[in-house]
Amino acid sequence: MKVTQIIDDIGDKKDGFAKASTASPRNLAKAQTRNAIMKSALRLYSSEGSAGMSMNKVAKGAGIAQPSFYNHFASLDELQQQLSAQLKDNYLSPMRAAWITMIKDYAWLSETQFNQRCEQCLNHIFDAAFINIDLFQRLNEDRLRCGPTTKLSTKPSLELSIELSTKPRKENQLSTSSGLSHLINEIQQEWTQIFVEGLTLSDCDFEASEVNLCVDIASAQVHELILGCHQQRYTRGQAITILCQNLNALFIRFWQKHSV
Repeated sequence: MKVTQIIDDIGDKKDGFAKASTASPRNLAKAQTRNAIMKSALRLYSSEGSAGMSMNKVAKGAGIAQPSFYNHFASLDELQQQLSAQLKDNYLSPMRAAWITMIKDYAWLSETQFNQRCEQCLNHIFDAAFINIDLFQRLNEDRLRCGPTTKLSTKPSLELSIELSTKPRKENQLSTSSGLSHLINEIQQEWTQIFVEGLTLSDCDFEASEVNLCVDIASAQVHELILGCHQQRYTRGQAITILCQNLNALFIRFWQKHSV
């Protein structure tokens, strides 16, 4: 699955393509143009990163004049933020419940049961990354360059407020303080909330710093091994096996502390 299919999937959920049979020709054409803009933006971001994007390039890639861009998005920031939110939802929704349940049940799982569940969860992550590995690499590069948007939180809520930059910027220049440039950070914040919800449901005591440390370690390992698989330095099976072992070692510390 490449960039165009990613955006087609988003369009089906978001902008009325599921209702195409009942849409007026004008509304259908508007939805198709909006979809083309989103495809163009994600394709451009995957190849050049945020630093190489501009409203003119996005519009040209969508086959429209630059002024027509404003009929669909108020700014590049708005386009970027909507893409980021939808990509994050597409990525996390299929696996959120499975991770929460695995963490909740951790104390009662045998090693074999944990490994089976963990392998299934990790395969979801690897699949999501390899849908568009170029995009995955760009997102990680921008994350390292731009730094975090907010401190990670362990409030028991899955909805986080992401602080957006208020620094002035040029109209035609894509911001590197929000949206796609910080998508990996926002996803990592969501992983923190997933872990907190699982621990809370298991009645396991924890400190915010311990959760943040666990998520940071796990995320760094997963991201690095995804790239290692892409470079064919080892197989996915090898990577997932070692990740299961490492995650088990990270998780067990919470319950060892709880049982003391």
